[in-house]
Amino acid sequence: MTSPDEVALATVELLGALTYGQLRSFQVTASAIRLAPDARSADRLADFAVREHRAYELLREHLRNRTDLPAAVMDRQKPLFDAYFDGVELDTWRSANAFFALGLPLAADFIRQIAPALSPETALVVVGALADRGPFESFALQALLGEMTDDESRAQARHLIADILGRALTGFQGAIADTDALQVLLRADQGGDDTGNDLVRATAMAVLEGHRRRMHTLGLEEVD
Repeated sequence: MTSPDEVALATVELLGALTYGQLRSFQVTASAIRLAPDARSADRLADFAVREHRAYELLREHLRNRTDLPAAVMDRQKPLFDAYFDGVELDTWRSANAFFALGLPLAADFIRQIAPALSPETALVVVGALADRGPFESFALQALLGEMTDDESRAQARHLIADILGRALTGFQGAIADTDALQVLLRADQGGDDTGNDLVRATAMAVLEGHRRRMHTLGLEEVD
């Protein structure tokens, strides 16, 4: 059986990952303002950047309430997230919106899947921070649709999105190999004694299904 101490440590590790990831999300959103094609789009993105920073502050505060070493916990997650964010192409308006419309929702779907395994207080904080981006995602989706005007631009969008997904999966696999925090939380929630591999796999499949639905909305993939 999973002990309360194991669950507490796993929760702190997960929070550290989500908090540092959210900090990078804010940085990317703010940096993308320079790519906006007009002042109105730049203004909207500035508002979204403020929202991303507020979400970071909420996560950071919750992490601080759970551990005396919040910075150290975040530093442990830094290499994986830096590799992801620094590797994704984010130097054009199209690539930025591909990330906002298809990359950020991966994190939202992930947190919705694991929220039941968290305490009610932690679930409320992380869902609010990561899964409450409706206006942001809709804005990016519409902007991306506006960029896909012909077969070439649609092919470029597919390439950008495939790269985002591939890097996200690589990072997820790296995190799973590096820590058993997710397995601990999911196993404790299910009350089982197995390694949790099947639960982690089911979580990943649910996230991928959400990604496929968004691809269908963009007209880039058929849904069976």
